[in-house]
Amino acid sequence: MTGGGSSAALGIGSALMTDLGSLFPVRMNLAGDDLEFTFVLSSDGTEWARLRSAAALAGRVPRFFVDAAGRRLRIELTGTAVAALIVPPESLTPAAVNAPHLGPWQDRMTTAVQLAVDEIARMLSRCRHRAGGVAPLIDLELTYEPDRAYRDQAAEAHEQFRRFVAPVRPVLQLRWRSATSAQRKAFLDELPDAAPARSWFRRRRTTSIMGLEVDLQS
Repeated sequence: MTGGGSSAALGIGSALMTDLGSLFPVRMNLAGDDLEFTFVLSSDGTEWARLRSAAALAGRVPRFFVDAAGRRLRIELTGTAVAALIVPPESLTPAAVNAPHLGPWQDRMTTAVQLAVDEIARMLSRCRHRAGGVAPLIDLELTYEPDRAYRDQAAEAHEQFRRFVAPVRPVLQLRWRSATSAQRKAFLDELPDAAPARSWFRRRRTTSIMGLEVDLQS
């Protein structure tokens, strides 16, 4: 257990992203205070692991586990429920991120995701401070959705820069796991632009946190 609820887990996860470098975040799944990432390694895996094996990650002692083929690396941070799976680039397909193609646009995603994760961690901390109670717990999942503006943006970009235009956008799906009504209200009060949307199956609100779309599910 990480301790400190989802806010603490996300804070550790953000620090881990900083220490790992600009690896493409394929997946992120937070369940309460249990956080796991999947990143794509963009360089030589053996050398990358060697450089980091002697150093702390996110202020914690890391444990490294390599699969039998030596291609996938799992990192666990002792004393926490935060972990990351590092996979080689050839294991990533466009379908894995709902994209028509991969490319250097992936490099932009790490910072976008990390900024939103940082802010959500701070918001959870603030809502607990204002409303009291134990640390709230949420579920938070990273997905990628087709960007409707992609074709127009790609058409307007110079040919040599088109591969940097992202065909998808990162989206975070947030669900409350354990929180008081006062904590939820304090959190939502920071989102005046959250627009309600209805479907046959659920009610949700969509907002933007640090420029990244967040789907708030009830």
